[in-house]
Amino acid sequence: MTNPVDLVRAFYAAIAQGDAPGVVALLHPELAWTEAEGFPYYSGTWRQPGDVVEKLLVPLMRDWDDFSAIADDFIVDGDRVVSLGAYRGTSKATGKAMHAPFAHVWRVADGKLQRFDMYTDTLLVDRALRS
Repeated sequence: MTNPVDLVRAFYAAIAQGDAPGVVALLHPELAWTEAEGFPYYSGTWRQPGDVVEKLLVPLMRDWDDFSAIADDFIVDGDRVVSLGAYRGTSKATGKAMHAPFAHVWRVADGKLQRFDMYTDTLLVDRALRS
């Protein structure tokens, strides 16, 4: 699977299935993954595929019911894909629902997802997590 948009779509499918090994298999070993500053799980740029599981996927499953990241539009320019969509979920701590549109910018190298930059309204996520 070398088509950049197919790799990005495969990532969202793996997330929807809760398939952490599937996510890791799509990520480049020389990763640069940056969540939006202010996002609850932001901690700089992650450099290892395992960091995405430990610092993002595990906390998402811990903190949210029915969390989803659904991309419904893709803009492709060579090895770069911009996906537009929305996060949804219900905070386990507060019971508050969240809907936050996002833009994700991906770079593909060597048939793997090498770079990820997230843009979202982090306040919408934070409000759902706070009492």
